[in-house]
Amino acid sequence: MTNVTNIDNSTLAQILGKARDAAAAGEPGGMSTGEALAVALVLNRPDWLAAMNFTIAEAIERIGPEWAQLVPAAARQFTRDSEEAAYAAVEKARNAKLEQFTTQQATDEDMEFAARIVTCGDAPGYRDVYLTLDLEPIDESPKPPTRARISFGPEDGEKVVRYIKNVHRFAWDRSAGRPIDAASDEQRPDWID
Repeated sequence: MTNVTNIDNSTLAQILGKARDAAAAGEPGGMSTGEALAVALVLNRPDWLAAMNFTIAEAIERIGPEWAQLVPAAARQFTRDSEEAAYAAVEKARNAKLEQFTTQQATDEDMEFAARIVTCGDAPGYRDVYLTLDLEPIDESPKPPTRARISFGPEDGEKVVRYIKNVHRFAWDRSAGRPIDAASDEQRPDWID
């Protein structure tokens, strides 16, 4: 039993290695016919099978029962590995951006951004709210915006709403009766009353 498991694991590793190579190259390349067929099955590439003049049934028959039995496990593992690699790449990019902000924050007092809301959301029944914003640094050199998702818990949500409302109310209630930055046809919004 141990030998069969070792053979299966070894063969599974071999099939996965070949699948990774083919996926990276975009073709099975110089693999043996059996390897190329197994890889096409693992990667769900019927176009590769057709290019080799094999149907799925013929490919399964050609690779034999030992490899055919391992194709589903290899496909699942390849998908898991690909998803983990994609997640790791996203995390690496996110961490690089965070490091850039942290470095800039260490040299500057505060970082200032102009923010434009992209979307917002919540979980029905909960008081947490998130805003997805495009943040553009306010400085002399224009930079592409950074998209950030900011979450507010119930303890901060009220403070943010109250502050924004008070700023708008004060701007409309000042002696001239209009905010300095108001458009000429802009009317006092109802939500600040």
